[in-house]
Amino acid sequence: MSNYRVGIIIAAAWMGLCLATAAAGENADADLLSPVLKAKDADAAWAELERANVLVPGPAAWSTTPPTAAEKLKFYLPYIVALEDKEKDFYTRFSNDKRASQAKIIEFRLSIRLVSSGQTNQQPRFEAVGKSLLNDPAISEQDHFGILWMAAQNSAPDKAKPLLQEIARGAAPAQMKEAAASQLKKMETLGKPVEIQFTAVDGRAVDLTRLKGKVVLIDFWATWCPPCVGEMPAVKQAYDEFHPKGFEIVGISLDKDKDKLTQFVTTNRMEWPQYFDGQYWLNKYARQFGIDGIPAMWLIDKKGLLRDIDARQDLAGKVQKLLAE
Repeated sequence: MSNYRVGIIIAAAWMGLCLATAAAGENADADLLSPVLKAKDADAAWAELERANVLVPGPAAWSTTPPTAAEKLKFYLPYIVALEDKEKDFYTRFSNDKRASQAKIIEFRLSIRLVSSGQTNQQPRFEAVGKSLLNDPAISEQDHFGILWMAAQNSAPDKAKPLLQEIARGAAPAQMKEAAASQLKKMETLGKPVEIQFTAVDGRAVDLTRLKGKVVLIDFWATWCPPCVGEMPAVKQAYDEFHPKGFEIVGISLDKDKDKLTQFVTTNRMEWPQYFDGQYWLNKYARQFGIDGIPAMWLIDKKGLLRDIDARQDLAGKVQKLLAE
């Protein structure tokens, strides 16, 4: 998408960057938390938006004890929502201004960040502003497809599918069209059996058809993938908690080095089987199922049907729900 002004607050809340700081004082804080702009004309309102696009200093305790992602989100959430409201106030009051669409895109990006962080109450806002942008004649064709892509990545499969189809069939950049086609390929597998059969690196025979009656996580991952490694504690915790109740995991490793894979699995006490063919992104099952990014986590229900192709968010909750069916 175009190089629009990006909220510093977003970076502060999700990446921990210190790019700018707000002026101290109660009045400054009240202004940042206000949902409306004080300015009466567009230029002054835009300047006010720029001043609101700052990183508020965190609590003094953070200087000695770094905050967790959850703590940062909790602290910055009121400021993020206020910035969203200010962006909306701008494009609502100054709808004919050339910067109105830019303000709308910033609100869209902020709402996406919040939705992806588990703020489900932001979903209606994200969908509404996304729809408005897609119908905005001021949005370029390039930005139109970028908005479609972001909307698809943060929507349920039934809502994402038509967005991806528009990308795949339209004049989007070639790489985006290929990615959309890959996503659609995965969606076509939802609700259907997944055929995976192999001999694991530890010699175990794996056949998903023999795991009916179990809830199964298919984890596409690799030891060279930092987000995959970062997710592993949550995956292992889910396995330790739910395996006695009928939960299984099947690892599909995109590693190139078998020794590194087996060493990682042993060190981290990962008791589930791993598929390995050393083909990296050309991994047999990654290609078969259109996997173009990892970690990718799929959940299979007790009937052997694929129920979820994005199981990272609330993995334990999703597993527990499927086990109860």
